[in-house]
Amino acid sequence: MPQVHSLFVALKTELKSRGVTYLGVANHIGLTEASVKRMFSQEDISLKRLDSICELLEIDMSQLTRTNDADTRALKLLTEVQELEIVSDERQFAVSFLVLNGWTYDELLKYFDFSEHELIQRLAKLDKLKLIELLPRNRIKLRVAPNFTWRKKGPIKTFFATHFQSRFMENQFEGEHDFLRFMSGMYSPLTCSIIQKKLHDLAAEIDQLNQQDRDLPLEQRVPFAVLLAIRPWHADFFEKMRKH
Repeated sequence: MPQVHSLFVALKTELKSRGVTYLGVANHIGLTEASVKRMFSQEDISLKRLDSICELLEIDMSQLTRTNDADTRALKLLTEVQELEIVSDERQFAVSFLVLNGWTYDELLKYFDFSEHELIQRLAKLDKLKLIELLPRNRIKLRVAPNFTWRKKGPIKTFFATHFQSRFMENQFEGEHDFLRFMSGMYSPLTCSIIQKKLHDLAAEIDQLNQQDRDLPLEQRVPFAVLLAIRPWHADFFEKMRKH
């Protein structure tokens, strides 16, 4: 049910903003960490346990509902000017990208060459853009909608295409966790639409798995990238042999 899903999204937002892990929830409500993870992945919870988690977070159900309402109104798209503000400064882009992927203030300080002053300034800029809410003790609460995306043909997508896309493909994809399969065919418009839908569904599932892993310590995670693509394409190799 959409309402239940929205409730769990709001609950995860509150847990993240307060630095409460699934293990912390498990200890509070008397379950194993695995049971709590299953409860969140299946989005199945009793009112008694929900009330107990709210007690742990020091909020009531009405506050959780307000968080849910705020998430509904969350940012879905930046203006072109706002995107330009981010990509015009590589260090600002780095902070933006990492924060949107769940990095905390302490993790950014530990692993990257940012002073406390610089990092707070850059986070404050994201707060001004309404991408995040910078909370007391430099905690970060994301303010983007689950379906947040960058502008089509906008500055940030152009930045990704220029700096990451070609570099990502410069690899044989033969590692333990690598996968590459290039496929081609002659498809009808209907078949193309079906493939696009399946790719959208897969992208949503990958994003959900990414959200789940954000609760793991950073040391247990490895940076990955996934590229899903389909488009009409005539390879130059064959084009030069065509009859004209």
